[in-house]
Amino acid sequence: MAKLRKLVTYTDYRWEEAELTEEQLALFKSDEEAFMENYYDGEYDLDWDLVRDKCLEDEETPVLIEEEDE
Repeated sequence: MAKLRKLVTYTDYRWEEAELTEEQLALFKSDEEAFMENYYDGEYDLDWDLVRDKCLEDEETPVLIEEEDE
């Protein structure tokens, strides 16, 4: 039996936001590098919320696959 095969690539873009405390905001404004270091070191337990997303799809042309009789 012959089949068609295609590759489909899905990409999902997500925008997420988290609220900062007054202390975190003050540090971000005064020393963004120090804030980001604390962030990447896991010192902040931020609650990220999805605010927007967009899914993109890319599809290739189908290819014929013929099975050979054995």
